[in-house]
Amino acid sequence: MPTLPGLALAALLGATLAACGTDPGASGARAACGPVERERADPSSALHLLPGAPEPAYLSDPPTSGPHRSSPPPEGVLAQALDRPTQVLILEGGGVLVQHRDLPEEDLARLSALAGDEVVVAPNPDLDAPVVATAWLAKQRCQAVDLEALRRFVDDHVGRGPGGAEAGEPPH
Repeated sequence: MPTLPGLALAALLGATLAACGTDPGASGARAACGPVERERADPSSALHLLPGAPEPAYLSDPPTSGPHRSSPPPEGVLAQALDRPTQVLILEGGGVLVQHRDLPEEDLARLSALAGDEVVVAPNPDLDAPVVATAWLAKQRCQAVDLEALRRFVDDHVGRGPGGAEAGEPPH
């Protein structure tokens, strides 16, 4: 029968492994990605910016709503960072944006697998985490590439912007 100090040591070791993401029973979301954050809608989300207009202030960075461009959104894997009005343009149409910074090539290749019709993958040197996924009013920060958690975020949020097919609201 295990002793009390032995049980305490086992519990401490298990908690440490789970926190490091090496516990085989830990989900990838707990290991690399934080919880999905819900954000409030920016009251100026209906504002479409004209070409050359200065970038306005946003409630969060990267933003999950707010003033945005009125051009066709970019698609796929991008080599250049996007300005915030273009980021919001993607989200308003129901797209998901997965941005990254300082990742090795193998992780960039793994992230590229997420890109598709409504999922854009782009660099962003100003992120506060190595990977940040955004959708309309939702954000998830990841300390490493966790494809399982990121796919779940995409599945839960794609098509759900105010201009997206599943939004249930007319586009503005």
